[in-house]
Amino acid sequence: MVSASRLPAPKRGTQSVDRALALLRLVAARHADGLPLCQLVQTSGLERTTVYRLVSALVTAGLLQREPGAAAYRLGNEAMALGLAALQRPPLIEQCRPVMKALARRAGEPVFLVARSGDYSHCLHLEEGPRPVCSFAKTVGSLRLLGLGVPSFTLLARMEDAAIAAHYARHAGEYQEHRLTRPKLQRWIAQTREQGYAQITAQGLSGVGLRFALGSCGDAALGFVAPTARIPRSRGPALAALLRQELARL
Repeated sequence: MVSASRLPAPKRGTQSVDRALALLRLVAARHADGLPLCQLVQTSGLERTTVYRLVSALVTAGLLQREPGAAAYRLGNEAMALGLAALQRPPLIEQCRPVMKALARRAGEPVFLVARSGDYSHCLHLEEGPRPVCSFAKTVGSLRLLGLGVPSFTLLARMEDAAIAAHYARHAGEYQEHRLTRPKLQRWIAQTREQGYAQITAQGLSGVGLRFALGSCGDAALGFVAPTARIPRSRGPALAALLRQELARL
């Protein structure tokens, strides 16, 4: 959670901009539920009149919105448009590409980069490495339900238990089509939380994934995926350590 007290001291002449951006991040972190003005005041530590003035400016710019009759603020259409524009050339790919190349070279396995998009993971990039798997290239750019890919499973495991239960209920049919029952899902989640990384084998594929923060309120993950014979369970800790080493460069 972003708070004004954690922000660096604003440069001279940029105080209003810095405060507005801090408020925008606070709302973004609670976009699904919305954030009332009173909580913005409490969390930011700013005066109520200051928060109201800055939030009103963000609403006018389309970066925030408040539904009629609702007290909570959410991200607006302009914020969504900015995010969609960034997807034309995702800056995260440019940032992660050197790390992914190093991972693919050191492990000798394909590496995926995914980012969370609501109930789904968006596959942004693939570094195939020296032993590519032909079918993997087709997944780049696709959306998959959280938990139906090894890197994305770390994103699912990070959610609170109540949110996971609601998520599974919304998509029970699709999970069951993939033979992923609620008890099996819970076992994998518990294992991922205990280990600090995901290691899953299913449908002839195995992989190891690790989640990392995307900006102030987003989630992304990197992960190795390959045929099961190439990533046995005994290899998991070493691959997870390799992911941590390279992610530290970010």
